[in-house]
Amino acid sequence: MRGFLEGLGKAKAPARSATNLTAMEVDGWRWAADAARRESLATTGKTDVADCEVLVVGAGPSGLMTAALLVRQGVKVRVVDANTGPAVESRAFAVQARTVELFRSIGLADELLRRGVVTSGIKFHIKGKDVGGLDFDRSRATTTPYQFILMAPQAEVEELLLQDLARHGVIVERGTRLVSLTQSETKVTAQLVRNGHLERDRALTCRYVVGADGAHSTVRKQLGLTFDGSPYLQRYLLADCRVEWPFDHSHFRVFMKGDRIGLFLPLQGSAVSRVMATDLSPRDDSTTDRAPVTLEQLQKDLREAMNVPVTLSEPVWTSRYQVNLRQVERYRVGRGFLVGDAAHIHSPAGGQGMNTGLHDAANLAWKLGAVLRNGAAPALLDTYAEERHPVGVQLLRFTDRLYKAAADLRSWQAWFRDTVGPFLVARMSATPLPHRKAFQRLSQISLAYPASEYNVNELLYSLKGPLAGQRAPDATLSTERQMFDLLQGYQLQVVALSRKHLSEAEITEHTAQLRSIAAFGGNIATHLVGRVACRRDDRVEYVDSPQVFEHYGLTEPDSQALYIVRPDGHIAWRMDELDYDSCRRFLSKLHGGIAACEEYRQAAAA
Repeated sequence: MRGFLEGLGKAKAPARSATNLTAMEVDGWRWAADAARRESLATTGKTDVADCEVLVVGAGPSGLMTAALLVRQGVKVRVVDANTGPAVESRAFAVQARTVELFRSIGLADELLRRGVVTSGIKFHIKGKDVGGLDFDRSRATTTPYQFILMAPQAEVEELLLQDLARHGVIVERGTRLVSLTQSETKVTAQLVRNGHLERDRALTCRYVVGADGAHSTVRKQLGLTFDGSPYLQRYLLADCRVEWPFDHSHFRVFMKGDRIGLFLPLQGSAVSRVMATDLSPRDDSTTDRAPVTLEQLQKDLREAMNVPVTLSEPVWTSRYQVNLRQVERYRVGRGFLVGDAAHIHSPAGGQGMNTGLHDAANLAWKLGAVLRNGAAPALLDTYAEERHPVGVQLLRFTDRLYKAAADLRSWQAWFRDTVGPFLVARMSATPLPHRKAFQRLSQISLAYPASEYNVNELLYSLKGPLAGQRAPDATLSTERQMFDLLQGYQLQVVALSRKHLSEAEITEHTAQLRSIAAFGGNIATHLVGRVACRRDDRVEYVDSPQVFEHYGLTEPDSQALYIVRPDGHIAWRMDELDYDSCRRFLSKLHGGIAACEEYRQAAAA
């Protein structure tokens, strides 16, 4: 089998025009390319100066994350929001494992975890009886350190990101509403209203605009995009309040009874919890949707759905809302992009919405940074829509199925669920596979992007380990280090892995090659990870656990591989050899300096 894979991989590998470059050659070409760029800048000068490079419209989680990731790449960003202050209420509540990994990559995971409540699964109740559920402790998710759902309200996530932006010198411009957008080939012009007054003296100009302004997005309308879809018929009541009942305050619970649904979500122990219930009040009065929600009404509906005594008090906020299922046909028009609820809204089933918006931001921000700061080709920006639009389609289908299976049932369908459901859930709870599959889907750790010009498997000796487009997994390196300890900073990571024991001479050569790549700058970090044939060497991330080799597909004692990990945590390029020349050729697509070096090398060879 290995021989077959070797032949397959080598057959697909591109022909090499030269052997691996020496460190001295790379340094010489790099400095020559850098000098050429400086000369070009000196002769062309600066034109068409913009007020900022990226304007982010909307200060919800998606917009704030977009800005937080852009400033880490040195991109000049401004954030405007029509509201006069941050939201105090939170409809989104669940932070999935993949999202905690994103926060970890920018150094905010510990603070996020302090702000939330860890819940290890979901318990289901039918007609008041606990019938089983999902236990993520049984999911065997060894590729993530976050084998749980974190109950962290949206307002807490926003506050954390606001504080982070303030540390980087970015303050949200409140009370500032976008009125209109116009685009040219080189810039976007935005007309803003500040505190009700139109700025007539000049319009704001930027290179790109990101619409993160929610379901009623002005950016979306200005880009001429429709928001196709429709609302569900059912409405819901919700409240953050104190809950007194027979159960604990640490588990996510779903209650089903006939045409009623109740939800309990832990937030702050017994002090504050989130509760939701089906709103079955008459809809013949047009003012019903705007009528205030009382705790008495919600408590009555919850008791009906839960079939247990429950008492609500001390409300933080209450609301009535209706779920919509909508998505735009495109995520990009020219220099305008959409993220989060501006691009897709759906059922809250599965706790996917806020997480998906945050990963929209993670996918887009590094690509904008690569184009604006590293000289990557603008075609890279096309991959944002190519990768994230299908994710949005899958998201809507997934949440729609969850919603219809549990909440959108009437008459005999609800009776059938209540009758057969206890048996089915009990059977599901008794076997490990459903727990594992459910966690992978809900946590978003199984999400992958398709192969493309920017997601490349160049040469494979093993089909194990992550392929291009898939998420880079965590793994144990040693008693002191994890792979995620290396993949920090929201930047491109070049990881050279060697299960083969490296000699001192080999360590010197590999280190020189990796340093030559890192020396180009532009948000690239490099790591040599493996075993050594000599004493420990500070130039090598020492491995004393086989898990990293198992997780990354190094199946043989002498296996080696090069990985390029994108800032959003997905694999951009994989090669099951330590071929730095090929690595630089791929990186030239993402970095103008390396591209110039490649052009110089080819010209010199000719």
